[in-house]
Amino acid sequence: MSSLTNSQTNTFTITNARYLASKFAADLYQLQRFYGQPSDAQINEYIEEVALLLKDGYFKSIEYGFKKNGKWILALSYEVSQLNGLDNSPGRVPIGVDISGATWGSYLCKSDKFFALTAAQQSNVIVSLPVARGDGADPKAGLNSIYDKAYSSGNVDISRRIIK
Repeated sequence: MSSLTNSQTNTFTITNARYLASKFAADLYQLQRFYGQPSDAQINEYIEEVALLLKDGYFKSIEYGFKKNGKWILALSYEVSQLNGLDNSPGRVPIGVDISGATWGSYLCKSDKFFALTAAQQSNVIVSLPVARGDGADPKAGLNSIYDKAYSSGNVDISRRIIK
């Protein structure tokens, strides 16, 4: 009689974080193509911000999109979820949404792990990020919201939701 032991360790690395962030980038470049925003520089900063926060477990969710009168009229929302390893291709952002009079923006939520840090540790994380964010209210969701994509790497799952 013989026995077999199998051990597997899954570690989430900056490579995993950059892979997931690249999915966000592809989506953001589609928004740029169809709607003129965000800029290349903004996309680079957003993606680095997400990768750094994901790497250390400080990312909870983020929304990128166009808002008008305090409401998203078109946004892509990403959040850490339990999707069991689904990894879709990015893209297929909505086209033809009327964004006249809307402004571009993003709204970031950090994880409980981030808020468990001391104030000094939180400050160190924040100053290391490429995007300077202020305090503000989360814009309200638009009329429709649908989960349509899932991205996964290194045991971290992200769900994407379209808000319009």
